[in-house]
Amino acid sequence: MRALPHVKKLNDAFGHFVQITCKCGATRTTEPDALARLCGPSAMLEVVGEHMRCSKCGTKGAELVAVSIPRSRGRSFPCIPR
Repeated sequence: MRALPHVKKLNDAFGHFVQITCKCGATRTTEPDALARLCGPSAMLEVVGEHMRCSKCGTKGAELVAVSIPRSRGRSFPCIPR
């Protein structure tokens, strides 16, 4: 995964993913539109991260970074013989 440091808002990250990292080391990857439904599409990643609560340790505050996940270059579906 490649970090995209130029993305600052959720609506800048559409088409990519957002990686959420807690101070305890727990990480999750989510789609930005899922967070945009909760916080609004123009919310800053830093502000959203301050309000996130870790599901592992329960502390508030996380680091949100937009990441680009490379797609596979092969076929995404099995070949069906005819």
